[in-house]
Amino acid sequence: MFLFRRQRKPAMLDPDTLRAEQLNAGLALAMEWGENWLKPIQARLRLRYPQLSQAELDQFNSLCQEAMKFGHDTVYELAQEAGTKTRVSDFESRFRTRYPWADARNVSHLYSQGMYYAWKDGAAL
Repeated sequence: MFLFRRQRKPAMLDPDTLRAEQLNAGLALAMEWGENWLKPIQARLRLRYPQLSQAELDQFNSLCQEAMKFGHDTVYELAQEAGTKTRVSDFESRFRTRYPWADARNVSHLYSQGMYYAWKDGAAL
């Protein structure tokens, strides 16, 4: 039997909490590997949040793609400075200063992806 995470109804959340939830969903979509890698998130985010307007979806896409790029670039820079001693806590503090809405799961995922690229390019040696 499959277990699905139950989604809260948007009306139950205050606007700030709902926006953070939507941004985290969008960031997770932006980081997807495979056929959706680096592709716009609007259509996939609309499936989860059909009440969003096209302008809102476009805004979420821009912000989530920007956050992903900033995260990858930040991890890469940290890896160039510290090599294998790069710490997720250093990344998290820099990332959350700019994107305080990001949840722990997305921060961890961004760090892992960024370290993968740094390791692949030899920056984390």
